[in-house]
Amino acid sequence: MTTEENKATNEGVIEDQVSVVSALEDQEHPELIAREKALVRKFDKRIMPMLTILYICQRLDLSNIGNAKVAGLQDDLGLSNSTYSWVISIYVLGVIAVQIPSNMLLERSRPSLFISFFVTVWSVVSIFTSFTHDFKTLAVARFFLGITEAPFFPCSTFLLSLFYKPREIAVRNAIFYCGNWLSGALGGAFAGAIITGMEGVAGMRGWRWLFIIEGIITFVIGIGSYWVLPDYPQNTKWLTEDERDLAVRRIGLAPPKEKFDFNGLWSALTEYKVWVFIVIFMAIQTAGQLNFFLPTIIQNLGYTGAMIQYMTIPVYVWAAILSLIVALLSDRYQIRSVGIAFCMLMALCGYAVQISQTSHGVLYMSLFLCGGGVWASLGVSLAWLGDCLVLAGRQKRAVSFAMLNCISQLANFYGPQLYTDPPRYIKANIVILTYVSIGICLCFGLSFLLRWENKKLDAKYGPAKVSRNTVIPGGLFAEDVIPETGVSKHNRYLL
Repeated sequence: MTTEENKATNEGVIEDQVSVVSALEDQEHPELIAREKALVRKFDKRIMPMLTILYICQRLDLSNIGNAKVAGLQDDLGLSNSTYSWVISIYVLGVIAVQIPSNMLLERSRPSLFISFFVTVWSVVSIFTSFTHDFKTLAVARFFLGITEAPFFPCSTFLLSLFYKPREIAVRNAIFYCGNWLSGALGGAFAGAIITGMEGVAGMRGWRWLFIIEGIITFVIGIGSYWVLPDYPQNTKWLTEDERDLAVRRIGLAPPKEKFDFNGLWSALTEYKVWVFIVIFMAIQTAGQLNFFLPTIIQNLGYTGAMIQYMTIPVYVWAAILSLIVALLSDRYQIRSVGIAFCMLMALCGYAVQISQTSHGVLYMSLFLCGGGVWASLGVSLAWLGDCLVLAGRQKRAVSFAMLNCISQLANFYGPQLYTDPPRYIKANIVILTYVSIGICLCFGLSFLLRWENKKLDAKYGPAKVSRNTVIPGGLFAEDVIPETGVSKHNRYLL
């Protein structure tokens, strides 16, 4: 398609969209607000519970190896501390292998089908993990678990960015990310009950039953998710035609449909904001290795048996609560950098305590600072990335989320190799302290650069105008729209 033809097509799309916006403008303002609130409630009832439940399943199937380790897996399979760390790292190779290609293929598929397919496949891999008998078979199972789980997270966060506005997304990301922390709390409870209750049933160890039962649960939920999850705002079947139009309008005037090509990949690769977030996320992911070693750390504090699993629960519950509080404040005041930096500073203090103190009680309490600080920063960080890509095309957004998750997964590859000096893990804690410090500096540095970018947009398009209703985040007319992207000229980056 020539440039002139593409421009004409884009202008035609925008004209069609503006006609709908004009119709909305003719309605009473309170009615328009009520329609939007009803639509958001519908999204919250259909999208958020299912994605959060699926994320709980994903994290359970990923991290249950930590619960299995202290329940006998390491001894039964003859794993040393070093080979166990490699089992954790090998998962990341599978993730990296398919992360970006899978998200590029998402453009050619339906998100509801795409996500549900991979959920059911990874559940089968999780079930078969129960039949491993040595390092090699366990490593193969973890590699394929990485391949099949890789598309879920970036596809889910990309999907959320299509249905929620920037000022709404941090809370929804936090709710979604609570699946991670709830999986930790539920995982400890499930593991304690399954491992002790199923030990010796059918001649199998309790940790093997852990993989089987949690895998079956994921399989059933994955099948059902196909009928619950949406596709895109303009073609979701469980929305009426008016709701689909409003869903597109409330995000801003929708970008024209893009053909599958490598422009989105190149555009994402050359976007400095994406690379800043990659470094920030690598800092968070490196510190987040606590997720895999928390049961072991608690065991080293003197706890035994099922109590190890149960003592992980308060840490995850606190992380979930803190995540929601930080996200709510971030959305309320429309500031991202301060919330992220605060959480990372909290983690910094926690890991400093891990290095400097020896009291078991103090060390356990510092886990609340470590886990809460690191994990609470994730939801707001994802929201901030989405804010920074608000002016980007759909392919660039999809590839950027995939790049972020793919490259930052390197932290999950080298991270476990840092935990080789039990029981204090001083080397890991020093590396994490350094990385988190860099992350804090980047938060404020990016905020400064985005303030400069906003000034450039003001100079180009004039000062941003606030819409007189809550549906359209910026201008309501054709002259308020950037033809190349279909996005309002009044959109600005959050700091």
